[in-house]
Amino acid sequence: MIQKMKKYHFVLHHADYNSFLKDLQNLGVVHIIRNVDTPNETQVRQLEMVSRYTDAIKILKKADTGAEKSQSSMSTKAILDKVEDAVRTLDELNREEDMLRKHIRDLSPWGYFDQELEAKLEAAGVMVDFHTCTKNNFDPEWQEDYTVIKINEIAGIVYFVVLYLDEKPELDCDTFTFHQYSLKEYEAQLAQCEQKQADVNQFLEDIAAEGISRFQEEIASIMRDHEFEDATQQAIDEADNHIKVLAGWIPTTKVEELDAYLNEKGVIHFSEDAKAEDSPPVQLRNNWFASLFEPIGKMYMLPYYNEFDLTPFFAPFFMLFFGFCNADLGYGLVFIALGLILKHKAKDKAAKKIMDLVIVFGVASVIMGLLMGSMFAFDLKETFLNPLVLVRDNDQIFNFALILGVIQILFGVAINVVKQTVKNNWKYSLAPLGTFLLIASLALLGSELLDADISAIKPIIPYTLYGGLALMMLFNQPGKNPIANILSGLWLLYNVVSGFFGDILSYIRLFALGVSSGILGFVINSIGSQFLDIPIAGPIIFIIFMIIGHSLNIALGALSGFVHPMRLTFVEFFNNADFQGPGMEYKPFGQKQ
Repeated sequence: MIQKMKKYHFVLHHADYNSFLKDLQNLGVVHIIRNVDTPNETQVRQLEMVSRYTDAIKILKKADTGAEKSQSSMSTKAILDKVEDAVRTLDELNREEDMLRKHIRDLSPWGYFDQELEAKLEAAGVMVDFHTCTKNNFDPEWQEDYTVIKINEIAGIVYFVVLYLDEKPELDCDTFTFHQYSLKEYEAQLAQCEQKQADVNQFLEDIAAEGISRFQEEIASIMRDHEFEDATQQAIDEADNHIKVLAGWIPTTKVEELDAYLNEKGVIHFSEDAKAEDSPPVQLRNNWFASLFEPIGKMYMLPYYNEFDLTPFFAPFFMLFFGFCNADLGYGLVFIALGLILKHKAKDKAAKKIMDLVIVFGVASVIMGLLMGSMFAFDLKETFLNPLVLVRDNDQIFNFALILGVIQILFGVAINVVKQTVKNNWKYSLAPLGTFLLIASLALLGSELLDADISAIKPIIPYTLYGGLALMMLFNQPGKNPIANILSGLWLLYNVVSGFFGDILSYIRLFALGVSSGILGFVINSIGSQFLDIPIAGPIIFIIFMIIGHSLNIALGALSGFVHPMRLTFVEFFNNADFQGPGMEYKPFGQKQ
């Protein structure tokens, strides 16, 4: 459900404004109404510092080896400067390393050439030229006509020198020019460069644990200051800037705490119940099970303040759909075990909550796997669990997917009926009620194709069908004349009928995903069983193959089991429930959430 809000206006003397904001920040319950969105210079500098600390954390996380945190007497800012200097130094050393390695690659084919020898030869009148060419372009006649000495041949490239006294030979090849230093000198420089890199990396490794911890604390401190600086700009100045008026939203459950502070400090304030036209922020409040699915709903958008929170309504379906896509008892146990292990290792509440969701998905997979008779793609109908297997073949799975689709679509339309009654007027619920009756009637008639026996209720279906049509035609726009209603009703009828069959087709993917996961598991088992025929190593290969194969299948199933139910929720269910958004998230000023 959506938490009810109250709107507060605080009237303060400008000299008391900052101290009031500090107290408000410590309370952490008021969502301040914004009047200024452009950051000032102080906020810009704060965000720049946060960016620097964030980049430094990324660097240190790569260098962190998990060693115990060292203690440094340097300030946090000094550590940041040292880390940034180290990163710049490391970048320069990396560029230097690349250049040195290139020079070494160029000189390596010539070996450790003594350039002094070349100077002695030239002093004696013997000139030396260094050349390279492809093996195909090297002319053997050069060796007969001139003094040509082959030095090396690598990857089809010939490296050779030409000695001459007077006239320089004209050869169709490239001339090689040596670099400033010799190969040995470059190798020595590379060793020095690598040692400097090791020293810098060692520094980053030594400071990593402490740096990450202190940088994270500093980011939290800066963001708190940034939040405060932002709040100082949101008040409206009155009475020649002597009076400041600040407005904000607060959940009704926190009103008592805020009022106690305001009365203690004697702060002038006014409050009123939130109105939808003022666009209050939205805070979701659900039970433990439904709250697990709140992050999924937020991935789409939050509802408007005066809308229904659909989280508790789509949560059971989402769980069931995930189980449908991963209908395997063994896979479900893997999800549960994985969730329990990672929850134990998780440190923050958000991560623990995600792991709770993984466990819930695992329970759904266990239940659906038991009902459909599969454990790691082995058939449970041949075991003692056979009496618990209710779905016996693919036709039943197909029908089950269609039934689930119809139920969720009708449930969404029913929610819309109730919502229109609560939000607007009973007249506005008549058209959605007509949609509900029409879809229900069509679904019941269609169930005969699935061999369902509807003889007991078939006589009343025409009444619900035509009654639904009448409501859609006559009350889709209450207050307008009948002709306008009928014309718009025809358009509504077209959308409902075409949309209904399109939505139903989407739910068939549940069948396809569930069956494909089972088929992949069966293929893995079939291939794996063939390894058992190999003497000695066969069982080991079988176990390794089964672990890898089923792990990949579980990963694919988890992805499809999350993505497709999310699509069914956001497109089919939200559309039929007439979901309206986006709402603004409740973000209280301060650290207390």
